[in-house]
Amino acid sequence: HKRHHYQRNNNNMARFLLLVLATVASVGTAWMTMSTQKPQPIASLQSRMKTFAATTAISASIILGTISGAQAVDFTGSYSDPNHPGCPRLIAVEETTAIINGADGNPGCPTGNGNPWRLIGKTSEREIFVDFSPKGGPKDLKGVWEEATNPGIRWPDGNKWTLQGKPN
Repeated sequence: HKRHHYQRNNNNMARFLLLVLATVASVGTAWMTMSTQKPQPIASLQSRMKTFAATTAISASIILGTISGAQAVDFTGSYSDPNHPGCPRLIAVEETTAIINGADGNPGCPTGNGNPWRLIGKTSEREIFVDFSPKGGPKDLKGVWEEATNPGIRWPDGNKWTLQGKPN
């Protein structure tokens, strides 16, 4: 888990440095272009500066959007499954491998106990692919992270495992 956290921080640092380098390059190019040209009327210089400012703002928003938009979800945590009330759903992620532990009851687990199972999956950005075949389900069922008032994993059948907590 720590390695995954450090990789995300390193990715964000690399993107931040890319933003800084792009800004420095843009400023340098703008100044070199202005200093090598014949004197221009003020209106032309103002126009160039507005274009430069707009280009820099667009570049920054694209790069910063990539930082927040590409943020991989850490699916580690405990979840509730409305199709199996009271049954545990625990996910642990190391790098991109997910281990899902749970139990099923009939239909739920009123005492917190049930028939235990363990599944393996893979994570990618905001998606988790779980092999439910040991339970008689599909091999690579895709769940998608849903950021909402109650964040969790939305499955293709419409069921949503709602995040209940994360380890400290």
